[in-house]
Formats: sequence, structure tokens, C-alpha cells
Amino acid sequence: MRIGKLDRYVRIERKSVTKDPDYGSEIVNWVLYKNAWASILDVTTKMQESTNSDLRQLKQPTRVTMRYDSTIDVTMRLVVVDTGRILNIVSQPAEIGRREAIEFMAENYER
Repeated sequence: MRIGKLDRYVRIERKSVTKDPDYGSEIVNWVLYKNAWASILDVTTKMQESTNSDLRQLKQPTRVTMRYDSTIDVTMRLVVVDTGRILNIVSQPAEIGRREAIEFMAENYER
């Protein structure tokens, strides 16, 4: 895979859950897992209609492609560094080629 297609610098974050010592409630923090280059392509309405999948249910479906990494999963999220956009990973990454890249669907993070 040529690096030219991976034009967005992203932070991949994983969830860290701790317990509040006073009340016992969960405190969720996102911690840096790794930085990487990725290709981020918002799926247009035309693309959604041409597929027979459940993509229409996503808030703003986005296709993300990055170099192969078998440790990325749906419990993580991406932060696009230059825009601050936060994307939740909503599909298990699929291997492209022979461990050349992974591709997965993500959606805008709702606060």
C-alpha cells in the first residue's frame, strides 16, 4: 500500500475504566493506544444505496483504511488529529491483501 493514499494522521485510543473510590461508579477515560496514518472516506448517500447492508443505520458512516494491525478492534476509537473529529469503530476490521492493510467502518462520536 502506498503511503500517499493514507493522508490523515489519527490517534487510536482505547477505553480505560476505573472505579470512583467514593461512590463506586465507573469513570471512563480514553488513553492513547497508537498514532497512525489512515484514509478516511465519508460514505455518501449514493454509496449507501448501492450496497445492500445496514450502513443506513449509522449516524455518518465513514470508511477507514490503514496499514495492517491485528490489534485494532471495535472497542477503540479514532481521533483525526488535524480536525479533532472523533470516530467510533463500529465494524470489526477486515484484512486487505496479505496483511497489507485493514479496513473498517466508523461513525461520528455522539457526546
